[in-house]
Amino acid sequence: MTNLKSSAIALAMLGILLVLILYLRPTRSQQPAQPPKPHKITINWEKAPHAVSYNVHRRPYRTATFTKVGTSTINSYEDPGVQGGESYCYVVTSIDSKGTESERSREICITVPLP
Repeated sequence: MTNLKSSAIALAMLGILLVLILYLRPTRSQQPAQPPKPHKITINWEKAPHAVSYNVHRRPYRTATFTKVGTSTINSYEDPGVQGGESYCYVVTSIDSKGTESERSREICITVPLP
């Protein structure tokens, strides 16, 4: 009777273990998470007389402080550091041959499309 009781307990434990393996296993994700796709914004402006280069400044839409994000020797700039669905505002200054920086341009704000 003891062997029969031990066998019944072992069989019950094996059944419980099988249930745990089959029904409580972690599910596999459908696809691995993909990193966000990089976005770019290209801004253009009118050439400034006597300008030899331009400084481009950006701020997130809800922030007041501009940060210089790049320079350009032509009257356009491609900004690769933006996120889809976010809005950014830009101003541009020109630099003349003496190194004098102009006043900031009029601000433009752009919303980056989602992928």
